[in-house]
Amino acid sequence: MFSEIILKNKKIIDKSFSESDFLDLLLKNRQIKKSDYDDFFKPHFPIDLDFNVNKKELKNATNRVNLAIKNNENILIYGDYDVDGITATAILWQVLYQKGAKVLPFIPDREADGYGIKSKSFFDFETQKKIHFDLLITVDNGIVANLELEKIAKKNTDIIIVDHHLPTEDLPKVSAIIHSTDFSGAALSWFFSTQFDKNADIGLAAAGTVADCLPLVSINRSIVVHGLKSLRKNPNHGLKKLIEVSGIKQDSVSAYDLGFVIGPRINAVGRLSNPTEALRLLCSQNSIQADKYAQNLDKFNKDRQDIQKENLKIAEEIISRDVLQNVSTLNKKNVSTQNKLIFISHKEFLPGIIGLIAGRLTEKYYLPSIIISVGDEYSKGSCRSIKELNIVESLRQFNDDLVDLGGHAGAAGFTIKTTNIKKFQNKITDYINQQLKDIDLKPTIIVESEMKLSAVNIKNCRLIGKLEPFGIDNTKPLFLFKNLRIIQKRVLGSTGDHLKLKLDDPNTNKLENIPADAIAFKKGDLDNQFQNGDLINIIASLDLNIWNGQTSPQLIVKEIFT
Repeated sequence: MFSEIILKNKKIIDKSFSESDFLDLLLKNRQIKKSDYDDFFKPHFPIDLDFNVNKKELKNATNRVNLAIKNNENILIYGDYDVDGITATAILWQVLYQKGAKVLPFIPDREADGYGIKSKSFFDFETQKKIHFDLLITVDNGIVANLELEKIAKKNTDIIIVDHHLPTEDLPKVSAIIHSTDFSGAALSWFFSTQFDKNADIGLAAAGTVADCLPLVSINRSIVVHGLKSLRKNPNHGLKKLIEVSGIKQDSVSAYDLGFVIGPRINAVGRLSNPTEALRLLCSQNSIQADKYAQNLDKFNKDRQDIQKENLKIAEEIISRDVLQNVSTLNKKNVSTQNKLIFISHKEFLPGIIGLIAGRLTEKYYLPSIIISVGDEYSKGSCRSIKELNIVESLRQFNDDLVDLGGHAGAAGFTIKTTNIKKFQNKITDYINQQLKDIDLKPTIIVESEMKLSAVNIKNCRLIGKLEPFGIDNTKPLFLFKNLRIIQKRVLGSTGDHLKLKLDDPNTNKLENIPADAIAFKKGDLDNQFQNGDLINIIASLDLNIWNGQTSPQLIVKEIFT
């Protein structure tokens, strides 16, 4: 439950608000100037936009790839096992392959290869394929892999890095580096690919951008807007089949679908098995081939959901036991929830699921989380953080305790020797507690403004739709509604998971007091806490409900409180 509501705007939206007044309020809340309205609503195609990468490095990288194609050299694209890394690999491989390059893609296995490029994995792949690679291109990784890349370079392989992760002070010594933290790995890969083919797959770039939670403003917004147009009109064979098996309508695929429907299916196979299966889907050359891989990814996603549920239950039981028994921060149950950090290690945790567990716990408790899947000799850790703490910088204070490390301010992953977990837990817990000791951690919920029920209409729902695609820094607008009366309620779903409400505003003139439908997903447990006639406050977004050919406005409730 949030502890503080932040109103972006103090105005109260009611039925008297004109269309321009409503849009002006929403755009002002997003710090968009009137002079930039046209660019916001009709983003330029990003082919001509400046990606803020070093132009000399870009030229060097482009020339080196062209030389490799001309001389028939062997090229390897080394990606990563998440959506961003897989889409980044697929984009560049497709373009170079179509240009006639001798190019192969490689997606590391989460457990066998680990996070980031490993020289051993590179050399093992050379041995397996009986090929010496003259040129290595890393996408969505490589910027902090100094030692690993140095080993590869010594074997007469040139290297180009295409990455968006936070660098250290000393950059790797390679042929060229295309780097910016403003974009996803897929977006940078797409931008690099356009140096060879202006028609590089921007739909895949949009998928990587949304899945990697980049702010959907400026160039990122342009990538996603035009990427969605491409996906709605003519997606590649793999994404087309994945859209079909996911039950999404191709002509209305949205950023939400990329982040919460398509993305998890691409990710799932790498969490449970070999992520190359997802790459094969995205690089499929025909619909028959794509259908096979899409069905497999859909099954992996169902399995992932079941395992995630089991692992999350274990984590919650450990946390509950720790709290109930008032155990100290470091204890035999391998959990730390005291003060400012959640730290749990367990042998039952699947390495591919721990990031999801960390994310759920951080969201629920508003604390940074470190979740470790304990192995015999080495263990995998995944972390999620809050805005008050840069987690990757915190972890870098203890590089000597870790085998490898990578990530962002809000999320990170590492490998650690199992025998070092307790010592590391002690150190990182003390460090984070010290970093956050004077900060009152208050989870907040940000809303656009207060709204009257009379403003919940089809017109305003459609106006809000003009702000799409929604995502980081351009979230779907939430509004505060005060003192609404419950006139009808019931639970929905086979297990009563959801709560359906009909609400009106007793403070509105009787003739104008038109009830509105509202649905609160995953809040069916609140049914017994309220009675018809009770007054409640809600925070909700506006949505259109289309049923039996009829369109009506409805509220999607995020929070209910009195």
